[in-house]
Amino acid sequence: MTTPDLFTTVGFEKSKIGANETELGYAIKRTRLIGLMVGSLGCIGILALLGVWSQFEIHLEKRTMHRELRREEHHAASKLAQVGMELWSEYRDDIHESHEAQMLMKLLNSSYTNFEAQVKATVDATSKDLGLNGDKAAKLADSVLRLVADQQKAGLKHTKRLVDHLVEAGKRAVPLEKRAEKEVFQEVQAEEKLVAEDPEIFDALPPGANHSDFDDPLKGILEGFFWIFNDYEREFSGKPRSLLKPGNKAFDALKALDQKMDDLSEGEVAEALDKIDLDNVGAGLGSGRVLPARDIVEELLMIGTIPHKELRELEEAWKAGKEDSVSVFGKISEMHELHQVPSGWLQRGVDEDEKEEMEEEEKEELEEKKAGRKLNAQPKHLAS
Repeated sequence: MTTPDLFTTVGFEKSKIGANETELGYAIKRTRLIGLMVGSLGCIGILALLGVWSQFEIHLEKRTMHRELRREEHHAASKLAQVGMELWSEYRDDIHESHEAQMLMKLLNSSYTNFEAQVKATVDATSKDLGLNGDKAAKLADSVLRLVADQQKAGLKHTKRLVDHLVEAGKRAVPLEKRAEKEVFQEVQAEEKLVAEDPEIFDALPPGANHSDFDDPLKGILEGFFWIFNDYEREFSGKPRSLLKPGNKAFDALKALDQKMDDLSEGEVAEALDKIDLDNVGAGLGSGRVLPARDIVEELLMIGTIPHKELRELEEAWKAGKEDSVSVFGKISEMHELHQVPSGWLQRGVDEDEKEEMEEEEKEELEEKKAGRKLNAQPKHLAS
């Protein structure tokens, strides 16, 4: 195709041009020129769209589908946080069992040493009372102690193997506990940011879901946490909060106990805690706390740093459905990371959640058994 033919094809016409219209050339109408430019831009746009389509994957979805997807993702984040806290709790239990196993071995070794001294003293005193030869009596005592020692050694051989296993599990659990809590906190923070970036997503979550039939994975943990918090407030707010400070005799005794708890068993910690005069500061344990002794020491030492007003407001907002469970749990996790919330309270929340799950499983098993009995009780022609 020649150049003149090409001009004619795109809309140019041969005509005289110039000031006096003496020169021969090509001209085009304004409307045709605009149409030509629009067509050119359209072609360029189509080519650009094809280029983007070939390089990127584009999805089109309805807003309702997007909100439903975000709701499922939100639920998955809650479930992941729940499972992460259960894992954290398992690591914490491993550390506790490891410590108790070490204390048990120390107790067994020290008990034999005390037993040996008591046997020798008893044999010596009895031999004198009966007029027996002291050297022979001592030899008899040594023979008996050797038999007892051999028997104890044989018995402790298997015990030590179990204790070593628990101790090793506890050592591995120390970094894993911190890692599990950190990962849960990061996951919750990421979900909080997603909700904050798109406030409409919160509207997609059922209002007051914390008290409805909506499956909220964090509901059990938060209920257990706030239950122990309210129990703490009933027992230790007021006078204990104003008196338990550094310089107070009871507070200093708790601090000293906390510093040597690594060398004490749970029972020894409980005995030492009972000896501290907490009644004088209005924190007597007569009504009892459901937490282990170590956790009670921790929460009493933190009595001045626990943000009780913020926790109360957080609980009320959660129960009213103004705050989502993920958001509430995220704030509690942040407080725990800042050492403003006792670990025992989170542990209590996990324990309550696991208890509810076990009760639910037992209920389902019972219903399945009842349904099976009803089916078996039907006549064969009806059952088939």
